[in-house]
Amino acid sequence: MKKRNQSHMDAFFQNLPEYFGQYSGKMIAAENIKLTDFTGLKVAIIGANQMSVSHLNLICDQAEFVKVFQIRPHFVLPHTEKGVQRLVSHPLMIKNRRLFNNRIKSLLAIRYLESQVADTWLKRQLMPNSASERKVFFKSDSYYNALQRDNCKLITWPIVKITPDAIQSMEGVEHIVDVIITTYD
Repeated sequence: MKKRNQSHMDAFFQNLPEYFGQYSGKMIAAENIKLTDFTGLKVAIIGANQMSVSHLNLICDQAEFVKVFQIRPHFVLPHTEKGVQRLVSHPLMIKNRRLFNNRIKSLLAIRYLESQVADTWLKRQLMPNSASERKVFFKSDSYYNALQRDNCKLITWPIVKITPDAIQSMEGVEHIVDVIITTYD
């Protein structure tokens, strides 16, 4: 098992973009979030996948500070979505199930965002493009709450470069971090 994990990690680091090469701090794959102790660390999360979205609250509980570098807004549904399946299986929708399924999920994700985030600017930054053809849906009951914590900040500026101990975003701010969690596959 350990050997398999090591080969998976080697493949993971080979697929990272070149600009990660300068970073001298700890870098982990999002799949290893549960195996890592973030106590007292300044954490950066670049991008999003199911692991980073569902465990953001856990990271915020441990870390001194968390910065989430958003590449693009994504759809987040509550983890408990039994009502969605019941609605989608209605006889009128079965014929075009996939089309209705994505539309309904998109609407529910937007409603969920609106009900969870009070700040208008943050809500605007988190609003996904419902016209997008390639929609990815993540599930989490605590993602939006975690983003609104005092020790968590959403960064929507593009990353310009990664230095040995920081991430520099396009607006000129250098974000000092101890560990980077990447969502690249």
